[in-house]
Amino acid sequence: MSWNRRSLDRPTRRIALAGALFCGLTSAGCIVIDDAEARDEAEEVREDLRDAADDIAESITDALEEIGEHMSDFAEELGGETLVDQPIHFREFYDFLPERAGNLRRTSREGATGGALGFHMSVAEAEYEGRSGAEVEVSIADIGAMPVIGSEGFVEWLDLSVDEESDRGWARTIEYEGYPAMEEFRRTRGDRGRAEFTWFVESRFVVVLDARDVTIDELHELRDAIDTDALADLRDREGR
Repeated sequence: MSWNRRSLDRPTRRIALAGALFCGLTSAGCIVIDDAEARDEAEEVREDLRDAADDIAESITDALEEIGEHMSDFAEELGGETLVDQPIHFREFYDFLPERAGNLRRTSREGATGGALGFHMSVAEAEYEGRSGAEVEVSIADIGAMPVIGSEGFVEWLDLSVDEESDRGWARTIEYEGYPAMEEFRRTRGDRGRAEFTWFVESRFVVVLDARDVTIDELHELRDAIDTDALADLRDREGR
C-alpha cells in the first residue's frame, strides 16, 4: 500500500513548495521605504514578485492537474463512480492539523483544491518539527471526487497485506481506528529513523505522515492527535 505516498508525493511536495514561496514573495510587499526613488524601484520589484506569485499559484493548479491526468488512466482500468461531485475545500482540513502533539510543533500549513479532466481533489499539508531534529510532513487528501475509489479494484487493493521485519525496522499493513493502514519504520540512529504512516478513512480520505529522525512513539502521538472520527463524519459531505 505504499503506492499512495508515491502517487501523492511529487504533486503535494510541489504544492507545499509553491505555497511556501508564495508566502515569501507576497510578504515582500510589506516592506516600507521612505526614499521616493527607492520606492519606485521597490514597486517594480513588487510587480515582478506578483507576477512570480501568479506563476506559483498556477503551478499549484498544474500539480493537481497532474494528479488528475495520472488518476484518469488508472480509473479507466478499474472503473467506478465517485462518492461526491466535488471534494471538500482544503481549508476545512486545517482543523485536523493540530498545532502541537507531544514534542512536535507545527511550523507551516498550506493546501490546494483543484483538478482536471473531471478528476478533482483537495490536499491540506502541514510540517512539524521536534527534538533531536525530528521532522514530520502530514497530508490529508480528499479523493472522493475520483471515480477510482468507487471501483471493486480499489477496494481489493486496500485488502493488500504486507508484513516485513528486520533489525532495522518493519513495514506492515494494519488496522487503525477501524480503517486500513500501512506503517513503515527504518532506524537511522538509536530508536530514531524514517517513518511513514498512512490510513484510508471511509475510502475517501487519505492521511499520510512522512517523518525523519523520529521515534515511533512521536509519530504515533501526532497520528493520534488527528481526529479520525471527525474526518469520517465528512464522508458524505459535498464540496463547494
